[in-house]
Amino acid sequence: MAENENSSNANGGGSRQGLSKEAWVAISTIAAALITGIVTLIIHLAPQRPTATAAATPVATASVSTPAQTAAGINADAIAGKWAGKATDNMGQEFEISLDVRKSCGINQPCGSISVSNVPCYGEITLERVHDPTFEFNVVRFYGQSDREKCQPGPGEEFQLRPDGKLDYRSTYEPTAKGVLERIKD
Repeated sequence: MAENENSSNANGGGSRQGLSKEAWVAISTIAAALITGIVTLIIHLAPQRPTATAAATPVATASVSTPAQTAAGINADAIAGKWAGKATDNMGQEFEISLDVRKSCGINQPCGSISVSNVPCYGEITLERVHDPTFEFNVVRFYGQSDREKCQPGPGEEFQLRPDGKLDYRSTYEPTAKGVLERIKD
C-alpha cells in the first residue's frame, strides 16, 4: 500500500489534482467561441471601404480624375472646388444649386457647403460615401436663411464628374432632382 501511495504522489496524484480532460476541452471550446465572436464583431463593426467597380469610366481630358485613395481612405479631391448650376425637380420646378467642396475631405468629415435656392436651404456637408464615380454627401447642419421646417438633414446629395469637366447632380430623396453644375473656382 505504501508503494501505491508513493507512485500516486510521484505521478502528480495524491492531494493535488489538476483539471480533468473534459474540463480542458470545455475551456478550449469556450475560448474558440470567444475568439470567433470577437473576430465577427470586428468584421461587421469596422468601417468598410467601398469596393471598386468593374465598369470603366471614359476619360476625355487629363484634368478629369477619379477619387484618390490615401492611407486615411477615400476623399473628394476629384470634385474639390466651387460649383454652381441649375437643377429641376420631378415636379418641374427649376432652382439654382451651389456646392463648395474642400480638398482632402474624407468620409464622415466636414467637407464644405451646399445651397439650393428653391426652399431655400444652406447647409454644411460631410462626405457620406463614394460609389465610384459618384460622391454622396450628407447635409448635417443648416444655417442662414434656410427654411428650418423644409430643410431636412441627411444623405442623398449625389454628384458625378463628367468627362467634359462638369458635375452631374442628383438628389435621391423626394422630390428627386437632377441638374448640371459648372466649376466656378478651384
